[in-house]
Amino acid sequence: MKISKELAEKFLSDVPEPNCFWVNNGPIIRNLDDLATAFEYMDDATYCYHVNKEKNDFSNWIKDIIGDELLAKEISKSRNKDFALKKVEERVLLLKKVAKR
Repeated sequence: MKISKELAEKFLSDVPEPNCFWVNNGPIIRNLDDLATAFEYMDDATYCYHVNKEKNDFSNWIKDIIGDELLAKEISKSRNKDFALKKVEERVLLLKKVAKR
């Protein structure tokens, strides 16, 4: 699926303050780059707090706040942060290429 430059820019942008993702015992995430960085440093317990059988907070935030349903779907399949990190990094790279950043 082709993505427009405008949509790529939107997905890469900071979200408004009230929509930031507040990691349990961790950083405040404002955009997809922040999310990738958070995954790099996040411990497994924190990841499992947000992703378990009942929920996937990261996927929900990406879908509902960022608006990137494709990435949200990919992340929803994740049960470990390394897989999630890989998917976010791949998507950010593609979005930056489209946005020419």
